[in-house]
Formats: sequence, C-alpha cells, structure tokens
Amino acid sequence: MKWIARFSTKIQNQVSLFYTLFFSFIAIILLLVSINTWSYSFFRDRIKDEIILNSGLNLNTTVANYEKHIKLIRSIMVGYLFSNDTEILKNGNPLSHYDIVVKAQTNLQYSLNNSLLYLDNILYYFKDSQFVIEKDGTRNAETMFSKFYAQSSYTVDYWNKELASSQSFKIYPSAVFNSVTAFENKPVGSLMPILIKSAYDTNFAFIVFMKSAKVYEAFHQSQPESSLLIMDGNHNVIFSSDEAQLPSEIKEQSGSGYSLIKNTYYFYHTSAETGLTYIEIVSDKGLTKQIHRLNLNMLVLILLSLFISLAVSYLIARRFHNPLANMLRSLEAYHPAGLQGITNSRIKEFNLLHNTLHDLSRSNQEFHNDIRSKNTLLQQFAYMTRLKKLEGKGSQLHTSIDANKPYKLILFQIDFKDKFLTEITNGHQRIFNTYKELIETHFSRLYTDSLTFQLEKDQILSILFIEHEEDAGHPDDLDHLVRMLEIDSAYCNFTIAPSPIHKNSSDFVETYQNALDLIKQRRLGEDVQIITEWLPQPALLIPTPSEENELTANLQAGSDAVTIPLTDKLLDQLAKAGALAHQFQDFTKDIVNKAMKSMYAQNISIHTFSDRGSPYDLLKACHTLEQYKDFLHWFLSRSAAAMKEKKSETDVMTKFVMEYVESNFGDDLSLEAISAKLGITGPYLSTYFKEKTGTNFSDYIFTVRMNKSIEMLRDTDLKVQEIASLVGYFTAASFNRVFKRHTGITPSEFRRLNNKN
Repeated sequence: MKWIARFSTKIQNQVSLFYTLFFSFIAIILLLVSINTWSYSFFRDRIKDEIILNSGLNLNTTVANYEKHIKLIRSIMVGYLFSNDTEILKNGNPLSHYDIVVKAQTNLQYSLNNSLLYLDNILYYFKDSQFVIEKDGTRNAETMFSKFYAQSSYTVDYWNKELASSQSFKIYPSAVFNSVTAFENKPVGSLMPILIKSAYDTNFAFIVFMKSAKVYEAFHQSQPESSLLIMDGNHNVIFSSDEAQLPSEIKEQSGSGYSLIKNTYYFYHTSAETGLTYIEIVSDKGLTKQIHRLNLNMLVLILLSLFISLAVSYLIARRFHNPLANMLRSLEAYHPAGLQGITNSRIKEFNLLHNTLHDLSRSNQEFHNDIRSKNTLLQQFAYMTRLKKLEGKGSQLHTSIDANKPYKLILFQIDFKDKFLTEITNGHQRIFNTYKELIETHFSRLYTDSLTFQLEKDQILSILFIEHEEDAGHPDDLDHLVRMLEIDSAYCNFTIAPSPIHKNSSDFVETYQNALDLIKQRRLGEDVQIITEWLPQPALLIPTPSEENELTANLQAGSDAVTIPLTDKLLDQLAKAGALAHQFQDFTKDIVNKAMKSMYAQNISIHTFSDRGSPYDLLKACHTLEQYKDFLHWFLSRSAAAMKEKKSETDVMTKFVMEYVESNFGDDLSLEAISAKLGITGPYLSTYFKEKTGTNFSDYIFTVRMNKSIEMLRDTDLKVQEIASLVGYFTAASFNRVFKRHTGITPSEFRRLNNKN
C-alpha cells in the first residue's frame, strides 16, 4: 500500500501540470482515433471502386505518356528525314559523301545522348547499297542485322520487304536483340523497332530501336498482379510486360473502357492518332489483396499511432514538468515570495524561463561554431602564407606542423575537360568545391587530424597528421577516393601527388615544392594519375635543327602536305621518348605560334578559320596523342588553305598598294619605296592614293599596323616586343607610345582587359 500512498502524493504535487497535460493528450488521441476509425469504416466499401477508377486513370496516364513520346520520336525523325544532309545521301552514293556521313553520325550521337528519348540506336538504311549509318560508324546491312542487332524476325530480307510498303511510319513488335560477334555474344536488350520513310521511297528509311522495357518502366506505374499490353491497328501485340493472353472479345475492343472476365479486369484505350490499343490487365485477386492489405495496414497504423502518441504525450508532459519544476525549486530558495506568481501562472512563466535558457545555450553554441570556423580559416591562411612564402603576421600564426607532428601532403590538380564546360555551364567553382568536400570527408574519416583546402584555382591540398604509427599507411588512403574520382574522368583529369611522411616543420615548403614537381610529371591520358616518384627527364632534341628549319619553311609556305606528316612524326617521337603532358603542350603551342606569325606576316586574320574557337583554347583540350594529331591536322590544313587563298587574289594600282602594305606591314613602307615598285614618283602616288581612297598614305599605313597589333594582342600569346617587331617598330618603347596614342591605353593594358572579357 506504500506505493499507492506515494502515487497519491505525487498526483497531489504534480496534477497541476504533468497529469493535466498527459490526460488531456490522451483524451485528444482517443477522439482522433475514434474519428479515423469511423471514417475508415465509412469509406472502406468505396475503396474498390476507387481502385478501379485509379486503374483507369493510370492507364490513361500511360497512354498519354506513350503517345506523347511516339509523337516526339516521329517529329525528330521527320526532321532527320527531310534534312539537307539526308537528301544528299539519298540522291547519290553515300560512300562518296564521307563528310556528310561523319556529320550524320555526330547528329545521331547527339540525339542518342538524350536519355529521356529511351533510344538505343538510329540507323540510316540504304537498301540498294546495303549501307547503314549508325551511332558507332557505318556497317554493311547484313553485318548489322545478323551480328550487332541479331533477331530471327528482323533480318535484312524482312527490312527490304518492309521498305517496299507505302507506310511512312510503322511500329513493330518488341523483341530481344543480341550482339553476336567474334568477341562477344550478349543481349542488347528488349527493343521496339520503328520504321520512318517517305511513302513512295522504297530505297531509304530510318530504323529506330526504342528501349521498350525502359519506356515501360518510365511511363507506366504498375499495380500488384497487373500487366500491360499494346496492340497495333491489326490487333497484333507489339509489347507485353509479361506473357499474359487476351480473350478474343478483348482483342476486338476499341475506344475506352473496361471489362470483367473471369475475375480479371481488362482496361483498354485506343489512341486516335497512332491507332494503338493499350490494355492493362488487373486480376481481381490483386484488388482483393489490396483491400485486405489496406485493412491490415490501417489496423497496424492505428495501433502504432496510438502507441507513439501515448509515448510522445508522456514525454512532452514530463518535458514540460520536470525541468521547470526543478528550476522553480532551485529559484524558490532565493526568491520564495517572488515565485508565488510563477507557480500560480505556470505556463507563461515556465515558457519564459525555458526560452531564456534556450537562447543562452543557442548563443553559446553559435559562438563556439563561429570560433571553430574562424580557427579553421586562420589555419588555412597560415599554411597558405608559408607555402607562398609571404611575409607578415600570417607567417607568425601557430600551426599543427610547428609541433613537429609527423605529417604528409597530398596535392590534387583538377583540370576540367570540354565535355564538362559544354554540359555543365556556370558550375566550375561549385563542382570544384564539391570535390574539395569529397576529399575532405574521405581523409577526415581516416585521420583524426587533417586539413583540406583550395590552394590554387585548380589545386586542392590535403595535410594529414599521423597520430599513431599504425595510421602511417591506411590501405584505403587513396584507393577508394580514386575509384570515386574515376567516375568523373570523362569530365575532369585528376592528377594526385602524395608525399612521404615528414616529421620536421622546416621541410614543409620543400615538401610542397616536391609535390608541385610531381604534378608536372603527368603523362598523356584521360584518367586519374597518381604520381609518387619524380623521374628525371632526358633533354628532348625534338625537332632536330634540320626538322625545325623544314617545319618553319613549310609553315610559312602553307604546305600542309609536308607539315602534317612532319608534325605526326615529331609527336610520335615525343611519345616514344616518354615526353610529359606539358612537353606535348609546349611543343604544339610553339607550332601554333609559328603558324600564326606566318599568317600575320601575310595579312591573314585568324578569324578567317576560327569557327571552332581560338586555336589556343582547342589546344588546351588535348589530352591524348590522337587528340594532338587531330588538332594539328585541322589547324595546319585550315591555315594552309587561308594562305593559299590569300596568294590567289588579284589587284590594280591602289589595290597593289593596299595589298603590299597589308602583306608587308612590318617592312619599310616609305612612300619612295612603294612608288619605286610601281615605277612612278612618290608625290604622284601620294596624290593618286588620296584621290582614290580619301585617306592619306601615311595614315593608312599607321592604321594597318595598329589594327594588326590589336589582332595579335587579342588572339595570340606573342610578347609585346615580338608584336612591335612584326608591325615595323624597332623598339617596344616607340610601339607603346604610338599604340597609346591610337587607343588611349598601352598594349599590356589592352591585352589584360581583353583577357578579362
């Protein structure tokens, strides 16, 4: 009986708050449970009708998705069918239009890269020549349909027969295709062929392979014990999610509705545009199971909600009562009279006390977080000042390496590729920060003390402190991180340079410099490279002096027939000699600079063939030997063509003067020198040129030289002294003076402003 007495005493002491709240919550919970139970019993009998209605709406949604997608594919393929490139390939031998074939293949890859189209491949099929263009290249029709898309129903003869029909758009039954080659035998997947052609064209058609299983997963929300069938206008099943069979009376149905046959619901809908009939088969057993499952779920949910509500009510009541009661008892010893009002008006005063303490705690936490964040920033600043060898107060800040704790550095360099810049716009720094957080999270999991921060615009540095000897070599130091980074190797090149373990803080700057040297040891390739050892590189005498002279002479002459094979040979020599990635970059950049000098000397603007962008930007996107060769093939052939076109132009007297000035703007352009070439006097030439052009002879020469210098400052990396010499000024000082008089700013300021833009 003692526990009853204690319980009665407790109720008398706490009934004002704890039990009042607790029993009030119970009353509200029971009321809500009774309302929900009554509501569920009232609407339970209508749930089956709602499920049937939902099945019909689900089928309508599926039909709308399928029809919209088929319409989209038809629209895209009609655009392909009536494009100029397709007409060129249709009206002649496609093998004689290799450039158009390459362009068509590129367009296919662009369309197929759109994952929302759910297309596996698009084929240009030429019946007479048995020629096929697809995403990976060109094929013979027999090879394509017997090896790469092998299916017993869809052979070459079958497609030849289909091309003879007058249908311009036809969808065929889905089937499983296989790739059967000498190297592999594997399924391509479940594909639904679609034929698109002109109604009266029996020689050419597009064959589209749509991923039927992927489309089904994307466009249809399946229900328990249900399946989906699609029939064409001839009542042939072109897709079935399983092996379900249709009764004959359902096959003949059209329009929209449903039928119940032998405990199975058949919901059907016929599209007016495509003539396809979509049928969803739902077993009545499935609906019954859904009802039973709903009853069970409802019971479990009510019991679980009741239990959770009671537990939460108890916890909330105690949370209101216990802390505040303790605070009141503590304060009562100091202000027994002052708390009488609080006891009589509990809620308002208790909330005031709770909020005050909570605000104090939150302010303390915010202050702690702020201090921790600032300490981290100060640590990063201290390390950066040491690495950059900056003098000042920052170099006096204490860091973890000052305690001579064992540490090692891991330097990451991230170079973004063209694919990243094309597909992800305005996201460079955001993605870079994501990589930094990924690296930081990885190392913080392995080391209790580590620091990761951005050191340069493309570099991330991690400093790892070794607390125990067993932590000196984690097996997962880089392996797991490399596997994660390899996923993005199509978008970025990652170069990783880890250092050995050091114990002295005096080695810190030297260790970082060694890591920088390791980064420069990157080889050609588009992968994640870990460089742990610096290897001395032999001096590369490539090209030889004779090859250098031959290359320079042919660049100036615009002879790509010589320069392209020669540069291929030199690149192969660099690769064989084990040249580093930056050596390939420097070698190719030197060739570009020489070609640019030759073009400017002949008054050829880079804009005449810069449709793909600046050659220097294209050069930075080269990471493999093949990419360097492709770039030089394009650049040297285009520059040579521009030179040849320039040499083929004709002129008269005034045009001769302009052409001569444009081509020799860096030589002696005095009035006497040019008039002597024409066999006339200088005053006569000056007067004649003024009458014909309205411009003074000297002003014209000055304008040409300034325009050339502006182009070279904006489009090349040539030094100001080199540009001054090319435009006819013997000293940089005289060039700076006349350039500022012409533009209002110096050449260096002009280049800096244009680089910012």
